[in-house]
Amino acid sequence: MVNIKDLLDKGTRFHDEGKFQDAITVFKQVLNLEPKNVDALIKIGLSYRHLENFDVAIEYYQKVLEIEPDNKIALNNIGYSLFCKNQVDKAIEMYNKSLEIDPCYELPLVNLTNIYFDNKEYEKAISVFKKALDIEPFGVANWIDLGRAYRYLEKYEQSIEAYLNALKIDKINKIAWNNLGYVYYSTNQYIKAIDAYIKALEIDWLYDLPFSNLIKIYKEMIKDNRKDLEIWIPLANAFFVARAYNRAIDICNRALEINNQNEELNKLYNEVVETKTKYDLNPLLVDKIQDALDLFSSISTSVLLSDIIEYVKYKTPELRYQNSEFTFSDDEIKFQIFETISKKSGNMYARLVVNKLIFYREPINPPKVDYLK
Repeated sequence: MVNIKDLLDKGTRFHDEGKFQDAITVFKQVLNLEPKNVDALIKIGLSYRHLENFDVAIEYYQKVLEIEPDNKIALNNIGYSLFCKNQVDKAIEMYNKSLEIDPCYELPLVNLTNIYFDNKEYEKAISVFKKALDIEPFGVANWIDLGRAYRYLEKYEQSIEAYLNALKIDKINKIAWNNLGYVYYSTNQYIKAIDAYIKALEIDWLYDLPFSNLIKIYKEMIKDNRKDLEIWIPLANAFFVARAYNRAIDICNRALEINNQNEELNKLYNEVVETKTKYDLNPLLVDKIQDALDLFSSISTSVLLSDIIEYVKYKTPELRYQNSEFTFSDDEIKFQIFETISKKSGNMYARLVVNKLIFYREPINPPKVDYLK
């Protein structure tokens, strides 16, 4: 006997693979067995929509509504098919019907508010977000989009409140932090803006939006010849967090021209320079560690970790400060040794046992450094 669930799974696999006509064939087999199967009807509609046969897609969604008049998925999907046919007003009507059933249903909410944003009808978008948040106040994405709508209307206090509500729910939401920073920037609250951008970059230092927003502040500070250390110092720190060391040093130098006695500024400058030095020299350190591992593994089955560290130091005098202090601490070299071993792509593998590295010629399921021993 044919199993309907198996047929639905098979049709879904075809759909996910982009084999929409094959999916339709299988889902129609379901309908032959169970003419009112809502899942099959919806998925046939989806497949036809992907084939850009929007009218037929709508026909199948309508069949769902004959069975379940309050099916929010069918209503949204009809709306999207109508939108694809450039019947925007009718699409909006269907999205609203779907949201009347479930104001928090993400698909019509996003589809509808995207139309409002595109048409700059921000008040309408705000109304949709508020209805959703009244029912589900923990919707972070809705708080963020609400903040964005208020910002477009230049209602900055309400925008800030919306972003802060998002951050109460999700403290590490980089989008909320960046967007909050932009509102502060728009109201000339540079210190608060920089702090918010730093929060976003601490979460993801590669996040490009807060970085580009910091560039705007940097350029404005130079253009206006600003002398505000209370802005220059956190701005330098922000680029430090973003690992843009050259720019951070440049800002520190500009600030030092204003006041070279500022303790906080001098401390930050030294920290940036030290970190940049390590960053610039790290490839050399990795090369020397690789040389050491290749050498020791070729002449012995084991070696003391401390011997590798001393060998690396001896072979890289260029990594020493003028006062002979080594740029990298022993712990930093040890960590880089572990990193180098874990990324090794050859026929040498190693495992840490107490204070020795044991070398192997074959992987030990899987090859790894045992940090716990």
